[in-house]
Amino acid sequence: MERAIQNVCICGRGAVGLTFGELFHQYLGADHFAFIVDEKRKDRYQNEVVKINEQPIEFHYLCPESKEDQKFKADLVIFACKSYSLDQAMQQVKPFLHDHTILMSAINGMASEDRLEKQFPSLRVIHTIAQNMDTRYNPTKQQVQLTTRGELVFGAVDQQRESAANDVEQLFDYCHIPYKHSQQILRDQANKLMFNCGINQVCAAYQITYGIVAQDPKYNQIFRGAMEEARTVLNQKGYGITEEMLNAWADRLATFDPDSMPSMAQDLQFCRPVELDLFAGTIIPWAKQCGVHVPIMEDLKDKIEVHLQSTN
Repeated sequence: MERAIQNVCICGRGAVGLTFGELFHQYLGADHFAFIVDEKRKDRYQNEVVKINEQPIEFHYLCPESKEDQKFKADLVIFACKSYSLDQAMQQVKPFLHDHTILMSAINGMASEDRLEKQFPSLRVIHTIAQNMDTRYNPTKQQVQLTTRGELVFGAVDQQRESAANDVEQLFDYCHIPYKHSQQILRDQANKLMFNCGINQVCAAYQITYGIVAQDPKYNQIFRGAMEEARTVLNQKGYGITEEMLNAWADRLATFDPDSMPSMAQDLQFCRPVELDLFAGTIIPWAKQCGVHVPIMEDLKDKIEVHLQSTN
C-alpha cells in the first residue's frame, strides 16, 4: 500500500528538528525530505555541513524565496522551531503547502496548535509532543550529540483528524521514527508541560545537567516541587495529572545522558532567547486564576530572568 505521506518538511533545524530529520533524510531521501529555511541560513548550512554523532549529513534545504524550491509540496510539515519563531515559520512554509498538507508542532507548551489552526483553518493540525531526547546541539560548531532519540507523541483531538493521524503513524513506521499514537493527547501535553516546568527550568536556573538534577537531593527536590506545583494547577484546569505520572518522569530522568541538559539551559549558554512564557509564564497566571500558590515556580522564573539580564 502506498504511503499517503510522501513529502515531508521540517521548519526549525535545531535539536528536535535534527534528531528526527536524520531519520526522515535516511529513509525518504533528499527528493522527499527537506528543512525549510531562509536564504541566509540555506547558504550557511550548505557551506558548513552539520555532524550528528560525528557523522556529516548533507540535508536538503528549501528556501521560500526560491521559485525552483517552491515546486516542492509537502504532505506533512513539522514545526520544530522555538515558539517565538512560529509566526515567521508559518509565513515561510506557505509556498510548500497544498490543500491536504498535515501540520504537526513539536514546540514546547500547549499553545502552538491553536496558533497553527488560526493561521491555516483549512488544514488538519495533529497535536504533538517531542519528549525523552537528550540531544545536545552546538550551533557554533554545527555539531549534534545524542544518545537517546526520544519519541514523538501525537494524536487526533477529534474524529475529523483520525485519518491524518493514521497517515502519520504509517509514515513514522516506514521511517523508523520512535512514536506513541496517543488517544488522550491533550492530557499527554499537559503531562509533558509539568515535566518541562521542572526539568527545563531547574537546569536553566541553576545551569546544571540532567545528571545533577537526578542525583543531587537538593536539586531533585526543587525539580519535583516545581512539577508538583504545575500538576496542582493543571488539575485545577481539568487535566487529571496523577502522582504516578509525576513519579514516572522522575524515574525517566535517570535514563537521560547525565552530562546533557534541556533546551532552555542550552539556549542560555548560547545567549539565545528562552521559552519562559511557555512554562512559568503559563503556569503562574493560571495559578493566580485558580488561587494556587506556586513559590518554587516564581523563584525559578526570577532566577532565569536574572540569567537573561546578565547575557544581554
